Amino acid sequence: MRHRPTARRFTIESIFAGMHSTYWMSMCAFSGFMAVYLAFNGFSDALIGLTASAISLITIIFQLSVSSFSDRHPHIALKKIITLIYLGILALFTTLALVPLPLVLMLLVYSLAGGFISGMPGLYNAQIIQFVNAGLPLNLGWPRGVSALVYAIFAYFLGLLLESYQVSILMPISLVCIVAAVVLVLVMPRPEQLVDDEPIQALAMPLPKTSLRQLLGASRVMQVFLLSAVFMSAGQSNMMLFLARVVQSRGGGEAALGLAMFLQAGMEMPAMFLTPALMRRFRPRAILSFAVFSYFIKALIIHLSSGMGGVYAAMAYSVFCFGLYGITSVYFVNGIVHQNERVRAQSLVTASGALSAIISNSAAGWVVQRHGINTLNLICVILQAIAAVLMVYCAYLHLQSEKAQRTDAALPFPLKLS
Repeated sequence: MRHRPTARRFTIESIFAGMHSTYWMSMCAFSGFMAVYLAFNGFSDALIGLTASAISLITIIFQLSVSSFSDRHPHIALKKIITLIYLGILALFTTLALVPLPLVLMLLVYSLAGGFISGMPGLYNAQIIQFVNAGLPLNLGWPRGVSALVYAIFAYFLGLLLESYQVSILMPISLVCIVAAVVLVLVMPRPEQLVDDEPIQALAMPLPKTSLRQLLGASRVMQVFLLSAVFMSAGQSNMMLFLARVVQSRGGGEAALGLAMFLQAGMEMPAMFLTPALMRRFRPRAILSFAVFSYFIKALIIHLSSGMGGVYAAMAYSVFCFGLYGITSVYFVNGIVHQNERVRAQSLVTASGALSAIISNSAAGWVVQRHGINTLNLICVILQAIAAVLMVYCAYLHLQSEKAQRTDAALPFPLKLS
């Protein structure tokens, strides 16, 4: 009966929406106001940048280790791995919330917690894409759109709360959100539970193991895509880590910061809802090229702004940025690697951003402290321009790769050239 698959799809999509929403609520409280939280605890701008770089380094090591482990042990459900990681995050968050820590120890604990939680999106994407690979045509647009809306509303009200309460309320709020996320992860079924008697071909098929070097070496498209992601992530340091400084330089306070975060996340929601429909009309590479170019326009608007109106306009322009990039990149990466490489490939996208953040966040903190936020804004414009050029080149390589595959498939017999 047709209503059963439809009901299954809606159930999975709803749980996925809840998982993403609670995750991004915790990220909003933990890292969305990171500069404010760490400054409240005595961190300088340079030390905040160093902490963000440490988080990125831990994220890379964590992502690659966990994703490689998952690809080598496909019999271990991703939901179990995610749950165990969340329990470790809960312990670290509890320490930050309840135990007074000296500056160095706080940097270490905060970096570990941030590194672990920042690595979750890649695992989330790998988990949900298993259902797509199993033949369940999920709509990932509305769950991601709902999570963006939840993040936006949450950020706005957190900004208002911080006008009246101390920054120390952020960590207990993060704890509550993580507990809710764990519950939803446990509720999510495994892909093989969705069929009654027949095995899922994509999950049952034995495939040869490949190393991380083989994964990257086999695809020039993947290499250039990740390189573009590195520059794009580096170019967002003023929109993410030092957004508080951008807002302050334009005359805003905590409430204005919350509103800016609300606009940045909230405007992503319409694009996330529309992305599945757009991918039926346009190729993922075209959507990604437009999205990365939009990041360049957003950075340019911030650089040219003279007041909060310009900042709000840049945040609203996010409708064309991560709203399009986030979901489309999942499908794009899923389509350019082998089935037994998909968990690592999704994690590599997150890890590439973390790789750039290791250098860019430390450098950004130094630039802000020495030369001011406006200099950082200009640097971010340049970095986003490089990312856009690389993404267009990646799209060109992908097009040529598809043409070569079609040509090979059209040959009536193999040709051996020597």
